[in-house]
Amino acid sequence: MRTYIKKLKVILTLLLVVVAGMCFAQTAPLKLELKKMTELPASALLNTTSVTPFTTSAIVGDEHRLLAFKKGDGYQKTTLVNSNTILARYDQKFTISSNSSVTKNYNVTDATKSGFQVAVTTNRIADTIFAMGKSMAYNSDQPSDTSSYIQKRFTAMVGQTANVTLGIRDTIFDIKGGSSQAVNDTLFAFTGLQNDQLVKGGSLGLTVDYAALQTMKKGYTWVDTTTSAGTNVKNTFWIESKTDKTTTVAFESALRRQYSNSNTNGVYVIDNATGVVLIRQMRSVTTGYQILNNVVYTASRSTASIESCYKIQ
Repeated sequence: MRTYIKKLKVILTLLLVVVAGMCFAQTAPLKLELKKMTELPASALLNTTSVTPFTTSAIVGDEHRLLAFKKGDGYQKTTLVNSNTILARYDQKFTISSNSSVTKNYNVTDATKSGFQVAVTTNRIADTIFAMGKSMAYNSDQPSDTSSYIQKRFTAMVGQTANVTLGIRDTIFDIKGGSSQAVNDTLFAFTGLQNDQLVKGGSLGLTVDYAALQTMKKGYTWVDTTTSAGTNVKNTFWIESKTDKTTTVAFESALRRQYSNSNTNGVYVIDNATGVVLIRQMRSVTTGYQILNNVVYTASRSTASIESCYKIQ
């Protein structure tokens, strides 16, 4: 119980900062309503944006595609996300929706037989958050409100460059510079920004490296499942279409946890020559609940995103 009370205090603080950070002139009744809604348990906040990774099973094959970057190559990736979160208990309802856009540049500054040096820069962020009939708009191309906590976080991200040491099989060996803080707190999750932080051992996120895709025919289907720590994930992929230049892979994903379920579907459009994901589009719906003292708390989140990437040099 003490642990739960501590969680409630944290959530209360974060949600109050959401409103204060927007610099809204709140009325007394709205403050009271907000205080009631912050009694929701932590696990009901559904504070992550669902992103389905492209995976293959052992049956498909483990052969990796070697990256074909050259020194001087440059790519630009823009991610658009629309999300809507509803927290409810009895007749109380608290809704937060957001529209976000993030543009990043990936410049290959060096290329050797063993790997690459890639400079990843966040060029632009635009975000609008709607809550309780109020809104906050941020655009990195315009002056920001220095009294807003959220806008300060945005401004700190824009212009940052992470210099990544990347292996020829798309494995990150080292990262210098940039922000290492993951977007995983309750407050910042409401912005709709995806948590795609660069980490050692992870991927740069530009390509699909499975060489088996080059030989798959239209209609080929495979399933990838993972079960761990009370979480079950089932991803179903299939080749939806194929041309000389691109391969389109469609997918359905189901994630099951003790207190929440997520269903996601979408497509990847992949460049056959380089493995670069030109378009990633997905839609996800997550619902969850928790029972405390025989009271059911519910929450839901719907997210639609589209990511486009193209070579700029």
